[in-house]
Amino acid sequence: MLPELGRIGPIVIRSYTLALDIAVLAGLGLLAWQGQRRGGRPLDWLDGGLVALVLGLIGARAGHVALHWEYFSGHLGETYQVWRGGLSWHGALAGGLIGLALYCWALPLSLRAVTDSLAPALALGAALAYSGCLMSTCGHGREIASLADMPAPLAMELPDLYGIVAPRMASPLYGLVLGLALLGIAVLLGRMIRREGVVFWIILALLGLGNFAIGFTRGDAVPMLGTLRLDQMLDLLAASSGIIGAAIAVLPGSGPRMPLETETKPIPVKE
Repeated sequence: MLPELGRIGPIVIRSYTLALDIAVLAGLGLLAWQGQRRGGRPLDWLDGGLVALVLGLIGARAGHVALHWEYFSGHLGETYQVWRGGLSWHGALAGGLIGLALYCWALPLSLRAVTDSLAPALALGAALAYSGCLMSTCGHGREIASLADMPAPLAMELPDLYGIVAPRMASPLYGLVLGLALLGIAVLLGRMIRREGVVFWIILALLGLGNFAIGFTRGDAVPMLGTLRLDQMLDLLAASSGIIGAAIAVLPGSGPRMPLETETKPIPVKE
């Protein structure tokens, strides 16, 4: 694996950090492009993305701290140290959506349009985050007795959080495949679904369910709630939110309908 990709002077280029940076830049670039494409002001859409980014980062750290409160309760000075690692995608999602909702309400801007535009970015962000974990040590899979127990690439020689290499289920690889599959689905649904505000919630539901399934293969320590990891419970909450959001968005009169990209606009006829 490649937890570090090199150095630029004193700066260490870490694979996971670089993957997240690419995801952020891709999301902001997509928002600016969609703002231009939909006839709005690209800077307004970009500013909304920056607001979501700030609150999403706060939420991501807060979610991680809450998930591992048993540790952080005795190390309160580390709760704000984002650079030490530790982010929760559930917290990032909640914070980002709150930021977007407040921004769109204040401008005003269509929240449905913005979230739908971010559906591919949500899937791409998941793929990049898992690829960063695959190259480093986060989100490692459960250890197995031997690679002979499972065919490659379902199992691989991977390190855990402490750098101990052992045969493990390739959980980050599963997530990478999930993210890429959802990216394709997001693009396809964006061309097929005409009602605004649906695609994002469908992708969120699928991402939550996919992460829930991957949770059964993971080996990193997370508090348990019965037979499930606590983050799996949050995955189910995210999936449920996606299902409810999609159901509300498709209700009659709940939102505007958009023309398909394959449809042509009528040509005005001069009298």
